[in-house]
Amino acid sequence: MRTSAVAGIVLANVNDNLLKKLTAHRSMASIPIGARYRLIDFSLSNLVNAGVTSVGIITKENYRSLMDHVGSGAAWELDRKNGGIYLLPPYLTSGVKRYSGTVDALYGAKDYLKRCDSEYIVLCNADVLANLDINSAVKAHIEKKADVTVLYYKGTLTEENRDNLHMTLGEDNQISIMRFENTPNENTVCGIGVTIISRELLLKFLEEAYEDGLVNFNRDFLSTKVDSLKIYGYEHKGYVCFMNGTDSYYKASMDMLKPEVRKELFNRERPIFTKTRDDMPTRYGTKSNVKNCLIADGCIIEGTVKNSIISRGVTIEKDAVVENCILMQETVVGKGAQLNNVISDKNAVIGAEMILKGTKEKHFFVKKNQIV
Repeated sequence: MRTSAVAGIVLANVNDNLLKKLTAHRSMASIPIGARYRLIDFSLSNLVNAGVTSVGIITKENYRSLMDHVGSGAAWELDRKNGGIYLLPPYLTSGVKRYSGTVDALYGAKDYLKRCDSEYIVLCNADVLANLDINSAVKAHIEKKADVTVLYYKGTLTEENRDNLHMTLGEDNQISIMRFENTPNENTVCGIGVTIISRELLLKFLEEAYEDGLVNFNRDFLSTKVDSLKIYGYEHKGYVCFMNGTDSYYKASMDMLKPEVRKELFNRERPIFTKTRDDMPTRYGTKSNVKNCLIADGCIIEGTVKNSIISRGVTIEKDAVVENCILMQETVVGKGAQLNNVISDKNAVIGAEMILKGTKEKHFFVKKNQIV
């Protein structure tokens, strides 16, 4: 299969409303994760590892940081003359402010879809943390002569992802039912937010869905076509986490401290690429104490840090204690401060001797540029 036979579409602002604290100044796709990555790094890397050389990123709002991070696409080898990376700003249709759902978003990208020289399109949501074998999924899609293939995983349903796409599978993994309301703690087949479809069929479906005034492509359109189309599921058996709220973001971050999760997410066969920033190595003070953490470059650690995610340029001063926390870029923790179950956005300052404590159920959140 030639690499140009497949193009990718990434929905950068999907479900922004579910992480309002983190998406107040950025898109879902550009939320920091794992000390030095952004969520979009996983979508882009999944596509590039499958040989995709043309990717369109559909934006909606707050996409300045996304543009800065993605740039020309060089980090993913997408800075090329043929194909490459395309930022697709919101297409303003008559009477519509930005876009109101995935149908309108994809319809606004139809010029990109028409111009790209690809037979198949892989649609990806940017709110999923997973390392996916998209190449094998596309091959299965072609072999089965499927109209649509939806990637899924089998697991136990939680309250947070009860409204995600869930499916009933029949013979040879053909989908017989697609539903969106389910009972928590139920074992289910859950969509991962990745859909494979031919370019011509997608364009045809978008015209139909848009003319009918539909909003969500999967919920309002595909789910009504399971009897008339050959829609198949393709199982992903590895780690998956949906960003359905601050709790799920915190869980995903803490999961990355587990060696087995890191081994799966960052494997040699399908590496995860990101924009690199040249900086000095992190400096550790003589009395610093660090256990089970992910720490990026450019930090100064002089206190105690345990079970935490520390992004670039963070400073933790003497006698400070940071446990079970996520500290984003350029956060400063003053001397003697105590933090537990805290999520700190970029450039926050926590003063000396401050005590900030959340719980596993309710985290203490420090806003971007906030001084506490």
